[in-house]
Amino acid sequence: MPGDRPTLTTADPAVSPLAAPRRSGLTGTGVCAAAVFGLLIVGSNIPTPLFPIYRVDLALTTATVSALFAVYLFALVVTFTLVAGSPLSRHASRVLPAAATAAILGDVALVLGADQLGWLFVGRILTGLAVGLGTGSAATLVLATHGERGRAIAATGTLIGSFLGLLGSALIAQYLPGPTVTVYLVHIALLVTALALLGTALIRNRRELHRSLHPSGDAVPVELSPRHAPDLPTPDAGPASATPARSRRLRAAGYCLGISGWAIGGIVVGLLPTIIAQEWSSSTVLTTALAPTVLIGAACLAPVLIRRLPPLPVLVLIAVGAVSCTAGVLALNLPAILIACAIWGAGQGFAYASGLRIVTAGLSPIPQGRAASRYASVCYGCTGILSISTGIAATAFGAGTAMIAMAAVFVTFTGATAVAGHRRWPAGI
Repeated sequence: MPGDRPTLTTADPAVSPLAAPRRSGLTGTGVCAAAVFGLLIVGSNIPTPLFPIYRVDLALTTATVSALFAVYLFALVVTFTLVAGSPLSRHASRVLPAAATAAILGDVALVLGADQLGWLFVGRILTGLAVGLGTGSAATLVLATHGERGRAIAATGTLIGSFLGLLGSALIAQYLPGPTVTVYLVHIALLVTALALLGTALIRNRRELHRSLHPSGDAVPVELSPRHAPDLPTPDAGPASATPARSRRLRAAGYCLGISGWAIGGIVVGLLPTIIAQEWSSSTVLTTALAPTVLIGAACLAPVLIRRLPPLPVLVLIAVGAVSCTAGVLALNLPAILIACAIWGAGQGFAYASGLRIVTAGLSPIPQGRAASRYASVCYGCTGILSISTGIAATAFGAGTAMIAMAAVFVTFTGATAVAGHRRWPAGI
């Protein structure tokens, strides 16, 4: 019966437009878009290994360092909110190049910030603007050019870009001269190259790309099936799962799952390097970057090695990781911290991507881009609040107390998420 299952609007009732074969030209455009997006995420993570250097060179407090991390997130939230409520997703082929340009300007500001704190904040804001514009537009372009395979590009690109940004920045800062300048110059060169390739691909394939983003024809509702929309989660709780209230609760649980996963970065990426530098005064740039690198590396590898993990075990991993990391900081035990980050990262690798699939399931390219921006806005906003709150607590009461409070927040939130999604989690995520 109509209404028993979700429907998809398409001009051909036999097949979803997202499942249609793609020309090699369009595929190349999608690859270029994904590469630009990955470099935007790389740029957002470059400062992380440099935060301890900025703290010493510019005489910053832990609260200021956490604010420097959080201002990027708040710039993201503002941008995501504006994008999600605007028609910008229809102009993804213009928005993504604009995002790359903003990222280049952000790198220039960060170079100037090597000895001026104000420029660091300007650079972080521009980087947030770039990632905010790039997330939805890249998701739109990749879904339009790669079909259903490109649905989770925002989650995958975020994790891989984060890992490469952290590791590359740490290595360059450790072994090359000018640690707070050289890495940004390298990133600018990569962005300029990727932007040129993307622009060429967009110009060559502009007509076919326009048809993919704006399919013509009379819309005919088509019942979704695994063949038509392989990434659409299939509820495992029976017919009642299709009711509007249940769907809203599932979407809310999907948002909470993403928040649980991504808020980890606010602590491990934005704050932990500074705490480690304070507690281990002889630590090198590579040492302070170990925790976030292990976290993001585990987040990238876990989905590849394990393939699938239901939400409840994911939430357990996140809660256990938070408690274990706090215990490692209190014991001043770096190996314990790194083990905790590996546990935490495994949970993060599944949480953010699974939440994104839940809240964007069955959407076509333009709504997908808007939904991806809205989802990221909520996740990053909550991450920024947790990060700056923990940084202020660390400055006022010490790192140990701040970490205990943070762990209590994670345990409480993951527990609430598990309750919200109980018997509603879709199969296949």
